[in-house]
Amino acid sequence: MNLKEKLAIKAKPVNKALEKYLKIREPKKLYEASAHIPLAGGKRLRPVMAMITCDMVGGNSEEAIPFAAALETIHNFTLVHDDVMDDDDLRHGVDACHTVYGISTAILAGDTLFAYAFEMITDCNIEDRVKADLVKNIAYVVRKIAEGQQMDINFEEEETVDAKEYLEMIRLKTSILFGAAAYGGAKIGGTSEEEARELEKMATDVGLGFQIWDDYLDATASEEALGKPSGSDIRQGKRTLLVIETLNRANDNDRKRLIEILDSQNTDKEIEEAVGIMEKSGALEECYKQANGYLEDAHNTLSNYPESESRQLFEELLEYMVTRGH
Repeated sequence: MNLKEKLAIKAKPVNKALEKYLKIREPKKLYEASAHIPLAGGKRLRPVMAMITCDMVGGNSEEAIPFAAALETIHNFTLVHDDVMDDDDLRHGVDACHTVYGISTAILAGDTLFAYAFEMITDCNIEDRVKADLVKNIAYVVRKIAEGQQMDINFEEEETVDAKEYLEMIRLKTSILFGAAAYGGAKIGGTSEEEARELEKMATDVGLGFQIWDDYLDATASEEALGKPSGSDIRQGKRTLLVIETLNRANDNDRKRLIEILDSQNTDKEIEEAVGIMEKSGALEECYKQANGYLEDAHNTLSNYPESESRQLFEELLEYMVTRGH
């Protein structure tokens, strides 16, 4: 059985939970919009990570299903709002929420998914003190995601961005939710605060690799493979790590040309030209190395746990996060 099949089996109860929670109510347009992206598919990496972590520390992952579903609604709430802000028309291979239901309803749909998450967490069959801890942690994480998104927006107005600042932005915007998945799964599994925080850090670090790889794929993968337009980061002028590394490495002419492309209404041909500059500078290779570099510490952390099916699946999941599509 390959990893995709294993993840699909692990995600099945999460999908059922999402279908149960995201049923269509009145007003129909709001709830249809809320369900549009979450029920369109997706890898369910965050909920699966929570359930695997719960199993690995000796817990029962069935108890983590509502929390896992909450993570997916949080993730999708950010996607719906991101697509509005970035004016992206595709998500998970389907039309983005705002292109189908309009911007105003899409914003409300995102808000609805955010609210659903807390309802789901309170449905976990766990001690009240753990439940309260998870609610507080998720609220904190969502606030940090907003900070990361604002940093991302600010970066679009700057010609260059410091690599450390960029990594902090993606830690907040993207990888922190992977950390929350591992932390929550560990707490539901009954482990100590110290151990849960160690797993949280490990998952957050690999989440950095996941986002760097996502930026890499945005420039190199096809629209069919991505499920959204390729090169969208370049079109939006985003200063991703790939762009930052290119600007640091490219010769003056290439650097100037890349900035022109990033700051203009670029064509498909110019997107290809930008990717060519990235490859020529060595930035593509550097980002590939950095993304994979985050795996080593993760494997060291997981080696502290006994060999088990859940640990093996966790290792395979982390490997996939920074090598998918390659």
